[in-house]
Amino acid sequence: MTYTMNDAQIKIHNIFINEGFLSLDKYSYKFLQKYRQFSLLQEKTITAYVVWQDSLFGLYKIIDDCLCSVFFPEQQEIYWTIHRPNEDSTCPLQPIISALVILCEKAGLTTLHIRFIDQHLLDEYRAVENPILDIKYNIDSSEYIYTRDNLLNLNGTANYYKRKRIKKYINRQDISVQLLTKENVNLCMVVEEEWCKNHDCLYCSSFYGCEKKAIKTIVDIFNEEIHIGLLMFNMEKPVGYIICEQLNNKVSFLYFGKSALDDGFVYLIYIMYRDYLKEVQYMNFNEDMGHQGLRRFKKLLSPYELWHKHNVTYSV
Repeated sequence: MTYTMNDAQIKIHNIFINEGFLSLDKYSYKFLQKYRQFSLLQEKTITAYVVWQDSLFGLYKIIDDCLCSVFFPEQQEIYWTIHRPNEDSTCPLQPIISALVILCEKAGLTTLHIRFIDQHLLDEYRAVENPILDIKYNIDSSEYIYTRDNLLNLNGTANYYKRKRIKKYINRQDISVQLLTKENVNLCMVVEEEWCKNHDCLYCSSFYGCEKKAIKTIVDIFNEEIHIGLLMFNMEKPVGYIICEQLNNKVSFLYFGKSALDDGFVYLIYIMYRDYLKEVQYMNFNEDMGHQGLRRFKKLLSPYELWHKHNVTYSV
């Protein structure tokens, strides 16, 4: 089943629209490129929010040159995120929080809940005059950061079979890889459809919502100047893909990846770094969302740094 907002959420959603908020979707995406966080390794990108729009019903408004977004997840409290246009932005936080508190009051909310706050920004949020009800470390939203060298080498006994399979894939004549383009990006959906069929999740509700819908959105907004990815073929049949975004010359952000072949996804990561992202030093593999299988995969993939995220709740 696909998620729809309940009556209470719809009422609040409409109040924010009347206050000048717009839908954070693929149509607004091109107007928000200044908030893509080119310089911040640790920040979740605008793309990551837009692709889950069908499940989160995000709205946004520019307040004091900062992108303020509000989301309506299923069976969870409404939450906000704040994006500055760049790392050197001098946008003061106090007037933004004050403006959001007023908006929450109009909507009948008793708290202002802000997510995905990086560790180095916590002092700014603590300095805001509004009463803080709670500051909570969110391990499920903390992001896994890998270096290029570690992903290429895949050191450690846990990765012995991954290294062996990658060598075999390199030498197999029936395996080929293509760079994603606007013309072939739709083949990612062929892989996704096969994956969903094999995993009995044609109407999935995993993680933030329906992953297939999210991938369809990133296929629709795919831009070769912003995104980069690979397709994997076995005897000309698409069997895997990876989609990333290069934030600057040192950082890339992984969005989605799948493979029908054992460790095919890891092979695509290897080829991406070896052949196409040679200048990139770090890859942000985003959070594990509390999924234990995903957490185990990311922890064993290679040495990593966990970029800690927090939630802050203010009284309204």
